[in-house]
Amino acid sequence: MTPEEKLTRELKELKRLTGISFSIDENETADTADIAEKIKLLSDAFREKNSRTAFFKKLLSGELEVSRIYEGASRLHLPVESPARIYVIETENVNDESALMVLRQIGAGRSQDHLVPMDGKRIAVIKSGRNNESEEDALMLAHMFVDMLNAEAMVRARCAFGECIPSLTAMPEAYREAGLALEVGRIFYTHETVMRAGRLGIGQLIYRLPEEVCRRFLKEVFPDRNPDNLDEETRNTVDAFFENNLNVSETARQLFIHRNTLVYRLEKLKSATGLDVRSFEDAMTYRIAAMVANFLNDRK
Repeated sequence: MTPEEKLTRELKELKRLTGISFSIDENETADTADIAEKIKLLSDAFREKNSRTAFFKKLLSGELEVSRIYEGASRLHLPVESPARIYVIETENVNDESALMVLRQIGAGRSQDHLVPMDGKRIAVIKSGRNNESEEDALMLAHMFVDMLNAEAMVRARCAFGECIPSLTAMPEAYREAGLALEVGRIFYTHETVMRAGRLGIGQLIYRLPEEVCRRFLKEVFPDRNPDNLDEETRNTVDAFFENNLNVSETARQLFIHRNTLVYRLEKLKSATGLDVRSFEDAMTYRIAAMVANFLNDRK
């Protein structure tokens, strides 16, 4: 494409976007390619200003003041007071185009909903709220997002969501809460692919504690040995024991081992840590200490 053809194309695009039209005097000696590039930048700026995706990205990132939120909503014909729920999806790749394509195919970006690629590995899905939508409906949808990305795009993903919010002005806080849920889940609940903001359990409490407090607690509980240093077999056994509500018989059945073998492993843990996880109080202490150890390792 010649510079003249490129300039003609950019002038047509500028007129389409803004309604502004002008012509270049053929007798002028200005650099045609340079003029075309500047007009393109002008068109791109106008397109971004009037893009709903760009608006929502700035809104969720907390870059817009309340007055600018109302101004942008008016310009883009968006209802300010409209219920919605925000899902934040985190993929294993930065700016994953295949993930965006799958989400579009399953209707994540329908007319009343908005699909917003955020910075890094996160994608926000803003779903228009419904009065009869329950938390279980939202949970099923979040699992569907994760399952479809895994099956169709071959992308490992996690998803977090919070409560239905009443308006645009509540979106930045809802996005932050969902992002926090992803972070807490990554550290403390590694086996979970879907997290609900507001239901993060003790992980959220530990996440907000000062690191020095966590170190002192860990040193008090395990003065000689960190639970993170236990062998993998012992850790897996304890994890299964907790998943089965401290039931020895059910844990042994799940692990395909004899009951006496399980008891031996638990005794081995008791010798190493001083905690008998068959006791509720010791089990709770061990569980919290293991989560604190994960938190400190992540901070390293």
